[in-house]
Amino acid sequence: MANHEQQISGAQDVVEGLGVSLKLSQDLFLLLADENAALRAMATQELFRISRQKMSLLARLNYLDEVLGQLLPAASSSERERLIGQYKRRIREVRAAIQDQNLINKRLTEDTLGYLNDAIALITRPAREESVYRAPGRLLGRNLTLPSVISRAV
Repeated sequence: MANHEQQISGAQDVVEGLGVSLKLSQDLFLLLADENAALRAMATQELFRISRQKMSLLARLNYLDEVLGQLLPAASSSERERLIGQYKRRIREVRAAIQDQNLINKRLTEDTLGYLNDAIALITRPAREESVYRAPGRLLGRNLTLPSVISRAV
C-alpha cells in the first residue's frame, strides 16, 4: 500500500511541476514579446532588465526540467497520465512558440546592428573630394565602398 501512495504522491508532484513549467514557459514567451518591443524602441536599459529576467526564468525552467525528468517514472495513475500528457503537449507548443519568437528577436537584433554599422560607416568615412566629372574610361569611386543602408529592410 505504501508503494501505491508513493506513486500517487509522485504523480501529483509531476502534475504540479508540469503546471509550474507551463506557467514559467508562458512567462518567458510574454517576456520575449516585451524584448521585441524594447528592441524596436532601442531601449537598452529595458533590454538589460529583460535579459536578467530571461536568464532567471531559463535557469528555473532548466532546473524544473531536470527534477521532472527524475519524477516522471514515479507517476502511473491513468488519469494523472492523461493530465501529464496534456501538460507536456501544451509545454511543447509554448516552447516552440518561444523558439519562433526568439528567432524573430535575433533577426531584428542582427538587422538593427547592420543599420548601426552602416550609420557608423557613413559618419566615420573619411572626407574626400568627389568630382562631378570623370576621366574617360575610368569609373568614379571605383574603390569607394558605400554602406547598404538603402538595400536593407526590416
